[in-house]
Amino acid sequence: MSWYSVIYTKARHFRSQSPVLGTLLQWSFYVCVLIELLLYGGSSFVYFSITTQIIESDIQASIYLVVYGLLSFMMVWAYARVISSSPNRVPREYEFDEATDAKLRAVTPFNPQGRPMMDQCNETQVAAQRRIMDEFAAARGITLVEVDQHSRLRYCYECRVLKPDRTHHCSSCGFCAVRFDHHCPYLNSCVAAHNYKFFVLFLMYLVTWMIWNVVGGLQAIIVYFCTGYDRLDMIIPLCCLWVLQTASSIWPLGELLRYHWLLISLNETTCEQAKIPNIRGDPKANYDVGRWKNIEIVFGWGLWLFPVRTTTTDGLHHPINYVEPAADAAQFRVTGTAESDPTRSPTATTPLP
Repeated sequence: MSWYSVIYTKARHFRSQSPVLGTLLQWSFYVCVLIELLLYGGSSFVYFSITTQIIESDIQASIYLVVYGLLSFMMVWAYARVISSSPNRVPREYEFDEATDAKLRAVTPFNPQGRPMMDQCNETQVAAQRRIMDEFAAARGITLVEVDQHSRLRYCYECRVLKPDRTHHCSSCGFCAVRFDHHCPYLNSCVAAHNYKFFVLFLMYLVTWMIWNVVGGLQAIIVYFCTGYDRLDMIIPLCCLWVLQTASSIWPLGELLRYHWLLISLNETTCEQAKIPNIRGDPKANYDVGRWKNIEIVFGWGLWLFPVRTTTTDGLHHPINYVEPAADAAQFRVTGTAESDPTRSPTATTPLP
């Protein structure tokens, strides 16, 4: 559990004991968002008040400001969509009733803190757990492909839900998020299926905005020293901002953007990079169905550059690339081969319940 997950968990516990103060404490977690907005406002002030004074050409200054305004608008729009999008929680049909949950807990060992010890189950317990979860899934018409190392379906004892494929429990938010990627404390938001497109667009426009500031700021600095300005109150803030944004546009923000584009091209999540999903029927199977199809899964049918919801998937059912399918993989419907690479193995999708 990360350091901020510990803070979020303790805050939820405190809120259960003191609802009013606990709510105020959880709202205080938006302090990072406030700091980021203040930094954006300060950067905008420096850019507008100093750069436009130093660059003498009205046409050139206008071009800089128009592009700056467009990038700022798109960046703030995407930022607002990230933090305001409601989380995609697991649907009710995946939730265990109290009787079924009690039967599963009866065959599951727990540590003194009340956490299930799934790796310490004996063969009898594993068989009983597998039978209970398989029967529940069959009764609800649910088809899942991800299992744990003991071929059990994945169950969240805290949320009391059978986890859909690519779903993970966010310890910071306190619930299971569909197609979970990561929790970002700097946005005070869980990044998952509901806002992943907006998150990537925010990073893209933020890095582009910084690069544009670096270009305009560099010219302003050159003009300042070449024309004999003697205003330290102008050049010092400008140089400090230029160094900060030059470094940030390369690392960590530029590197973070590159990393997430790599994940998109492979149809992976940050969570799956740390723990490879175990897809039954093929130990080497993955969700990579070709670069362009992978991009379409995240960005949807069009308007890729705009932070509007265009996805055509529900986050619960995913195409699968079987590499060495076993006999039991035949229960999944084969949909063809990836268009981008004729040598790829056939892909299959989990059928809708």
